[in-house]
Amino acid sequence: MSITLTDEFTEKDLVSATVYFESMDAIVTGLKEEFSTLEAAGLTKDSTVEDYAKAVTTNNQKDSKIKTEDGLTYFTYTSDVNGKTYFYIATMYKSNDAFWLFNFACDSSNQEKFESTFKTWAKSVSFE
Repeated sequence: MSITLTDEFTEKDLVSATVYFESMDAIVTGLKEEFSTLEAAGLTKDSTVEDYAKAVTTNNQKDSKIKTEDGLTYFTYTSDVNGKTYFYIATMYKSNDAFWLFNFACDSSNQEKFESTFKTWAKSVSFE
Protein backbone atom coordinates (compact mmCIF):
# COMPACT_ATOMS: atom_id res chain seq x y z
CA MET A 1 0.00 0.00 0.00
CA SER A 2 1.19 3.50 -0.69
CA ILE A 3 -0.24 6.96 -0.11
CA THR A 4 1.06 10.41 -0.97
CA LEU A 5 0.79 12.96 1.83
CA THR A 6 2.72 16.12 2.63
CA ASP A 7 5.99 16.07 4.55
CA GLU A 8 4.08 17.50 7.52
CA PHE A 9 2.88 13.98 8.36
CA THR A 10 4.64 11.53 10.62
CA GLU A 11 3.89 7.82 10.55
CA LYS A 12 3.10 6.48 14.01
CA ASP A 13 1.78 3.28 15.56
CA LEU A 14 -1.89 2.97 16.43
CA VAL A 15 -3.20 -0.35 17.74
CA SER A 16 -6.55 -0.03 15.94
CA ALA A 17 -5.07 0.78 12.51
CA THR A 18 -2.81 -0.88 9.97
CA VAL A 19 -1.26 2.51 9.13
CA TYR A 20 -1.52 5.84 10.93
CA PHE A 21 -0.22 9.26 9.91
CA GLU A 22 -0.46 12.46 11.91
CA SER A 23 0.21 16.15 11.28
CA MET A 24 -0.56 19.21 13.39
CA ASP A 25 -3.91 19.68 11.60
CA ALA A 26 -5.03 16.27 10.33
CA ILE A 27 -4.79 12.53 10.79
CA VAL A 28 -5.02 9.63 8.37
CA THR A 29 -5.76 6.05 9.41
CA GLY A 30 -5.82 2.98 7.21
CA LEU A 31 -7.29 -0.37 8.18
CA LYS A 32 -6.67 -3.53 6.14
CA GLU A 33 -9.41 -6.15 6.48
CA GLU A 34 -8.54 -9.39 4.73
CA PHE A 35 -11.32 -11.17 2.87
CA SER A 36 -11.08 -14.19 5.16
CA THR A 37 -11.87 -12.05 8.23
CA LEU A 38 -14.89 -10.46 6.55
CA GLU A 39 -16.72 -13.68 5.71
CA ALA A 40 -18.83 -13.37 8.88
CA ALA A 41 -20.08 -10.05 7.51
CA GLY A 42 -21.02 -11.75 4.24
CA LEU A 43 -18.16 -10.27 2.24
CA THR A 44 -15.83 -12.25 -0.01
CA LYS A 45 -13.16 -11.58 -2.63
CA ASP A 46 -16.05 -11.27 -5.11
CA SER A 47 -17.72 -8.45 -3.15
CA THR A 48 -17.47 -4.90 -4.47
CA VAL A 49 -16.08 -1.81 -2.78
CA GLU A 50 -19.68 -0.60 -2.55
CA ASP A 51 -20.64 -3.81 -0.70
CA TYR A 52 -17.80 -3.16 1.73
CA ALA A 53 -18.84 0.49 2.15
CA LYS A 54 -22.39 -0.60 3.05
CA ALA A 55 -21.02 -3.05 5.61
CA VAL A 56 -18.79 -0.33 7.11
CA THR A 57 -21.65 2.15 7.51
CA THR A 58 -23.95 -0.52 8.95
CA ASN A 59 -21.32 -1.88 11.35
CA ASN A 60 -20.38 1.60 12.58
CA GLN A 61 -24.00 2.77 12.77
CA LYS A 62 -23.27 5.68 10.47
CA ASP A 63 -26.29 7.02 8.65
CA SER A 64 -24.11 8.39 5.89
CA LYS A 65 -24.76 8.52 2.17
CA ILE A 66 -22.15 6.48 0.30
CA LYS A 67 -20.85 8.35 -2.74
CA THR A 68 -18.92 7.04 -5.71
CA GLU A 69 -17.42 9.87 -7.71
CA ASP A 70 -14.16 10.83 -9.33
CA GLY A 71 -12.71 7.35 -8.73
CA LEU A 72 -13.47 7.31 -4.98
CA THR A 73 -16.02 5.42 -2.91
CA TYR A 74 -16.51 7.35 0.31
CA PHE A 75 -18.79 8.88 2.89
CA THR A 76 -18.39 11.82 5.25
CA TYR A 77 -19.34 12.14 8.89
CA THR A 78 -18.60 14.06 12.08
CA SER A 79 -17.76 12.64 15.46
CA ASP A 80 -17.26 14.12 18.91
CA VAL A 81 -14.03 13.09 20.63
CA ASN A 82 -13.16 14.47 24.06
CA GLY A 83 -15.50 17.43 23.63
CA LYS A 84 -14.27 18.38 20.15
CA THR A 85 -16.08 17.76 16.88
CA TYR A 86 -14.08 16.25 14.03
CA PHE A 87 -14.88 15.99 10.33
CA TYR A 88 -14.05 12.73 8.54
CA ILE A 89 -13.95 11.40 5.01
CA ALA A 90 -13.96 7.60 5.01
CA THR A 91 -12.74 6.03 1.76
CA MET A 92 -12.87 2.37 0.82
CA TYR A 93 -10.62 0.35 -1.49
CA LYS A 94 -10.15 -3.22 -2.67
CA SER A 95 -6.73 -4.82 -3.08
CA ASN A 96 -5.95 -8.34 -4.23
CA ASP A 97 -6.34 -9.84 -0.73
CA ALA A 98 -8.36 -7.34 1.30
CA PHE A 99 -10.61 -4.34 1.62
CA TRP A 100 -9.13 -1.17 3.09
CA LEU A 101 -10.82 1.62 5.02
CA PHE A 102 -9.04 4.97 5.21
CA ASN A 103 -10.24 7.82 7.42
CA PHE A 104 -9.03 11.35 6.84
CA ALA A 105 -9.88 13.63 9.76
CA CYS A 106 -9.54 17.22 10.97
CA ASP A 107 -11.18 19.56 13.44
CA SER A 108 -14.65 20.32 12.06
CA SER A 109 -13.76 24.02 11.92
CA ASN A 110 -11.23 23.11 9.21
CA GLN A 111 -13.64 21.06 7.03
CA GLU A 112 -13.71 23.58 4.19
CA LYS A 113 -9.93 23.88 4.25
CA PHE A 114 -9.29 20.12 4.11
CA GLU A 115 -12.22 18.39 2.34
CA SER A 116 -10.84 18.66 -1.21
CA THR A 117 -7.29 17.98 0.03
CA PHE A 118 -8.48 14.80 1.74
CA LYS A 119 -9.98 13.65 -1.56
CA THR A 120 -6.69 14.35 -3.36
CA TRP A 121 -4.79 12.31 -0.79
CA ALA A 122 -7.41 9.55 -0.98
CA LYS A 123 -6.92 9.33 -4.76
CA SER A 124 -3.19 8.73 -4.21
CA VAL A 125 -3.80 5.44 -2.34
CA SER A 126 -2.59 2.45 -4.35
CA PHE A 127 -1.79 -1.21 -3.81
CA GLU A 128 0.94 -3.39 -5.32
